[in-house]
Amino acid sequence: MKSVDQETTLRQYLSYLPTNILADIIWNYRNQKICDLDLVKFFITAKLSKWDSYREMADGLAANPELQQLLGINSFSPSQFSRRLRDLNTYHLADLFHRIADTYWRFQKNRSGPLERVGMLSIIDGTHIKVPVQTMKWAAISKDSAGVKMHVKVAVANANSIYPEKVMMSTGNISDIEMVNHLVTDNDTLYVMDRGYGHKTKMGGWLERGIDFVVRVQYKFTFETLISYAPQHPQVLRNEKVSMKTHKKPLRYIEFVDDKGSVYHLMTSRLDLTEQEVLDVYKSRWQVELFFKWIKQHVKFDHILSFSPTGIWNQLYISLITYALAEIMHVAEASDKTTWSFFRKIRTFLFRSIHSLREWLLRVKKPSRGRQKITVRTEKKIDYGGFAVAVRPLSKEHFESKKSQRNTKS
Repeated sequence: MKSVDQETTLRQYLSYLPTNILADIIWNYRNQKICDLDLVKFFITAKLSKWDSYREMADGLAANPELQQLLGINSFSPSQFSRRLRDLNTYHLADLFHRIADTYWRFQKNRSGPLERVGMLSIIDGTHIKVPVQTMKWAAISKDSAGVKMHVKVAVANANSIYPEKVMMSTGNISDIEMVNHLVTDNDTLYVMDRGYGHKTKMGGWLERGIDFVVRVQYKFTFETLISYAPQHPQVLRNEKVSMKTHKKPLRYIEFVDDKGSVYHLMTSRLDLTEQEVLDVYKSRWQVELFFKWIKQHVKFDHILSFSPTGIWNQLYISLITYALAEIMHVAEASDKTTWSFFRKIRTFLFRSIHSLREWLLRVKKPSRGRQKITVRTEKKIDYGGFAVAVRPLSKEHFESKKSQRNTKS
């Protein structure tokens, strides 16, 4: 058996993945080459290795003995990858993703939240993913485009860690408000939402369940002012204790203007927060936008390989699992690197020992030499390649000069 230091970074990374029915022998009785859980492990490895097509996946597996040993197979055809991705049970894959959250919270001890006195935040939002036109029979959102949607609850445990704690997938024609109660489940956090979720019936239900929230509402949202306070913050226009009339518990209404002159209307159940804290909580909502941008850029979340509903859902869940395991490892290793910097190094050291990754994480950076004297730079002569090429050098200034001369003549 390998020691911890001899284990590859990939093995350590995948060790945070829990098991469920996808690893069950009876469940996999028809799968002769590889069980469903090991297949998920392979697709995660493909995400980390940037294998963006079934052909690249097949070639990557054939060329990697470490991966073959880990999975117990030495070859798999592109068509087999396509079929098995489509045939994975989406419900059990979603169950696997949500089980990973228990692992995250086991390692994440710092739950102070990003803001002092406020506590942990849970930010809820949705994002559209464009899918191939071959899916128009079931995923059409207009006459010439198709899309699906991911609804997510991102937990902000502290200023350095965000985690997608709960996710629901849907077709693109299902609104955010229809899915929100699948995500608002716990009452030990402060929920932050944009105006797509500002619905009186939903907010009344959250108050009944003892759930705290900061929600942006539309300007035409109606309420009764109970007490009006003089604003203390220069950007705040109105600060009032209000009633929605549909529920007896009062809320706080904050109206503020941002640096660009846009007016925002916020409702919160947290009457104890200052104006500055309410504004800071709402501004933290951008963490979820950064999360969407991160997974689309770095794990190719929106690079769709399948045309079937289950194939698309499964690919999206595998992308989320890839991010989730990286964040768990980030927390477990107590790294002070950013999530992207840490993830990039996981990719670099993927098939090298975990010890080499840890050495890099602990290395001491050379101290800065401070501001250096700016030296006068002389223009370096350009080497155009000698007699091997034909070059008539022209810079953009040449064309700008000609354009200026034409304008002068006219």
